[in-house]
Amino acid sequence: MINEAKTIAKPDITNFEKFVKLADYSLMDNLRADPDSTRDGNDHHPRQVFSGHFVPVTPTPLEAPEYVSHSSSFFAELGLSDELALDESFQQVFSGDLSAVLDPMRSFGWATGYALSIYGTEYTHQCPFRTGNGYGDGRAISIFEGLVNGKRWEMQLKGGGPTPYCRG
Repeated sequence: MINEAKTIAKPDITNFEKFVKLADYSLMDNLRADPDSTRDGNDHHPRQVFSGHFVPVTPTPLEAPEYVSHSSSFFAELGLSDELALDESFQQVFSGDLSAVLDPMRSFGWATGYALSIYGTEYTHQCPFRTGNGYGDGRAISIFEGLVNGKRWEMQLKGGGPTPYCRG
């Protein structure tokens, strides 16, 4: 048996306008937002979240972002061109400023709570409310969900600013 070399197509997502067409928000479209959340994502103070699957939230933009680097191999895996990383609108959005988004991208992201249990034992001592209702990735904000190269991906900003799940 002869192993044929896999041919990798040249990444064709070269700019932000092409990238946004990959957006597909299955989580926000099919699950429920916390009923106490704001519609515009202006929800930046720690609080208990009692229901819903996510809280809409906008990231806090960096004041003077500078491009440093990106993973060319990961971009290639996703079918994204290295040119995309240098696109001004792409950099603006992935620096937390969602004012540059185009349809079908959304002008706000979302944060999700995570329950903490280890081997079936619930731990609430690190929850700021000592109830478990404040667990989450406090400053991680997902800003994109889409179908990229035939797979569903979620992209988030770590340190994207306070969310209801932030511990202070």
